[in-house]
Amino acid sequence: MGEGGSSGSFPSVGGRKDLASSSTRIRVNREELRQTSRFRVENTKTEMYLQGFLTRIGIGRTNEARVAVNLSEGGILVSTRGKLAPGTKVRIRLEMEKFKDVIEAEGEVRWCYVSARNASEYYTGIRFLKLAPADVSKIGQMRAWFTSPEFKQKSATRRRMADPELLT
Repeated sequence: MGEGGSSGSFPSVGGRKDLASSSTRIRVNREELRQTSRFRVENTKTEMYLQGFLTRIGIGRTNEARVAVNLSEGGILVSTRGKLAPGTKVRIRLEMEKFKDVIEAEGEVRWCYVSARNASEYYTGIRFLKLAPADVSKIGQMRAWFTSPEFKQKSATRRRMADPELLT
């Protein structure tokens, strides 16, 4: 039972309550469902392989990832070459040149949608299933770097140098 003795009421993030009934629709911001915030990653070599007996022994093993888009301790958003079904088990490997380190984890596809810009590209949300404590720490170090003012300045400079229109 919620405050005031009314059943079916749920406190919201801001302390407000929204009443839930069969005729009331509750809108939940997906960002509020995340346990850890995501951050954008760059210059990270990304590999993602479907898990299964044949791929474990090296048969039919294909890197499904194009690039990592964002990352958190809970999962990763990856641009993929094809559509993957929710529930598909995958193995993720991230190589970070800056840290000269690797993160490897098992994951599960939560959703997969075609890119609005390119019909042959998909965005796939992966939830980590088994992430070693050392890898959680590495992701924390990556978050500190990729969200730092120093990185943001270097990234902006790189983008300006890569786009000749911005230089004129």
